[in-house]
Amino acid sequence: MLLLCLLLLHEAPLAHPYKEHLQSTFTNVSVEYSPEFCGSITGWLTPQGNLNLDIHLNRTLRQGLRTAITLQQRVGGGYQTLFSYDLDTCRTLGELLQSSLMKVWLRNVFRYGHLATRCPIQPAHYDLRDFQLENHSIPGYLRPGLFRLNDTNYYRRPRGGRRRLVATFTLDIKFY
Repeated sequence: MLLLCLLLLHEAPLAHPYKEHLQSTFTNVSVEYSPEFCGSITGWLTPQGNLNLDIHLNRTLRQGLRTAITLQQRVGGGYQTLFSYDLDTCRTLGELLQSSLMKVWLRNVFRYGHLATRCPIQPAHYDLRDFQLENHSIPGYLRPGLFRLNDTNYYRRPRGGRRRLVATFTLDIKFY
């Protein structure tokens, strides 16, 4: 779920060698979830701006799970979208595990907690502790500023029906 969102930040091109690396801090986290799938989800930040999550999944997440990810930059009083993806979560996780470079980034994310790596995602307690974006992994096209990362996990109802929400994570990040 949120794992794909964090990996997309890592997947982007790295900063140019001559450019000094940006630093980052999370400034806000908010979560929304469906009790149909989750017993609870709690997100909080450390005083240093690192991310913590506790996710109690009470239902198996299977094929058909989708993840919609949007990265926005704060411009004036609003947000401008830099990119937006809608992905098949299970297929994308499988593909990421096939890439040797992505495996390295996955190990980096996994060292901060216990997250599912494959589908089906079984009911369990998942967590992330003291997660921070490593300075060398911040994409070179990003400039200092305020950003918002939205990650919505859902199932699409058949024949164009409404989404069945699993969980939404919103992260505000300051790059400096």
